[in-house]
Amino acid sequence: MRAIVAIVFLSLASQAKSEGLFSWLFSSGKEIKAEITLINKCELESRYFIVRDLQTGKSASFKNEVAKLNTKVNSSLQLQLSPSVKHVIFEGNAVSAKKKMKLIADCSERKLGGIADN
Repeated sequence: MRAIVAIVFLSLASQAKSEGLFSWLFSSGKEIKAEITLINKCELESRYFIVRDLQTGKSASFKNEVAKLNTKVNSSLQLQLSPSVKHVIFEGNAVSAKKKMKLIADCSERKLGGIADN
């Protein structure tokens, strides 16, 4: 029985990460203005990236590597290419929203879809 309690507690704590377990459990759904800093390791300029809230569909573009998006704590945010970029696909991993966060665009570890090899 102790092992089950420990496993449940550890799995919750690992998802809470640095925010703290109680903060993670009780602040989900709280409205925030997330400030997202882009660390761009791609050859594309930062202005071609957006961050999108996957629940609401709202998005924000980056200006000087920073985007601000009204969202909720722990909503799923994803780094994407702007709809203005045609014939190339980039979608980052979904991450939980926080007030201040960093997203990394690393094209060296991903294959950009839609580019034909000649």
